[in-house]
Amino acid sequence: MLPARYETIILYSRKDAFGDGLLRIPALRAARTAFPDSLLVYGTTETSTLADALNGHVRHLVDAISVETPLAHLVAGHRRAKQRVAVVDFRIVAPWLVQTWASLIGRRIVYEANFPAFALSLPPGHRPEARPEHNAWRYHRLVERLAGKRLPFDHRLEPTPAARAAARSLAGGSQAPLIIVAAHGDGNKRMTADQVVAISDAMISDGANLIYVKTPGVGPDSAELVQRVPKLQLVDSGTAPDIAVSDILLALGELADLYIGAEGGTAHLMATVMTPMVMVNSGANMARWRPLSNSVDMVEARQASPTGLVANVPPPKIIEAARRMLATRRRDHPCLLGHADTTEYLSAQRLEAPRVYPSAGGL
Repeated sequence: MLPARYETIILYSRKDAFGDGLLRIPALRAARTAFPDSLLVYGTTETSTLADALNGHVRHLVDAISVETPLAHLVAGHRRAKQRVAVVDFRIVAPWLVQTWASLIGRRIVYEANFPAFALSLPPGHRPEARPEHNAWRYHRLVERLAGKRLPFDHRLEPTPAARAAARSLAGGSQAPLIIVAAHGDGNKRMTADQVVAISDAMISDGANLIYVKTPGVGPDSAELVQRVPKLQLVDSGTAPDIAVSDILLALGELADLYIGAEGGTAHLMATVMTPMVMVNSGANMARWRPLSNSVDMVEARQASPTGLVANVPPPKIIEAARRMLATRRRDHPCLLGHADTTEYLSAQRLEAPRVYPSAGGL
């Protein structure tokens, strides 16, 4: 059965931090695929990285982005007489969903709500179903329900040619394993200079090529890191002024053998190019927020440190995990090797026989 036709579809969320925005991209892709002729409007009650940092990756998927705009205003502004309008609500706070559902009764607006068992938008004749646990799949499933069919789930991102060129230049032609480290972040999603130095010293001693990327948020002083680890290469906003650091990081992730960092948006970005990673989790629910990759070694801060803080996780715990991941030399999607402008470099990087590195602690 063909999906119903909607002149306008409003996809709505509360706010998008960097990782939140990345996890919503598959649902936006699915909506564009299922409803190519509909006006797709993405809105939020607060800020959204889809409107700025990630806009280049989503601007072709939606027709308009309205941040800090009440849902009622979006509905009023885009509804026309006799037009079929649908609202897909990504928010999870039950009172908001119930209130919105009640406000739309009798207005002939189809409402798909992110509610347990999707109870607020259960079509007649459909059996109840539990929403998927992972947030990215929840959003995607809401769009599938609206379309009435299964849709491709695609969370991958494509680096720009300029970012790829910059990444190849930064990585050089070395056949040593390329490791990307990022320790900046907000709250408990950052590591200390001492942790970065210990990890860098160990990995460089193992023969790896390390690049530290300074991402937004608080973190170690870059000058201190370079002074303490002279072989550590630094990438920040001044490295390629015309290219965003997030785009360079995306392209570096495509080349890298490993990413090391705390749970957060940068880890989700690395998952879009299937970079193997060691992630230090500060306590987030991994059933809901795990990076969309099967090549992740998780170091749980609550188990590795008496304080449960990322900053207090002993470096040997992270180093052990890094050596385990490097020993496997496995990416989720080998098809990433097929990019025309990265094949030559990647062939030298990964198509050789896997190296096995000595592991700390007898591993």
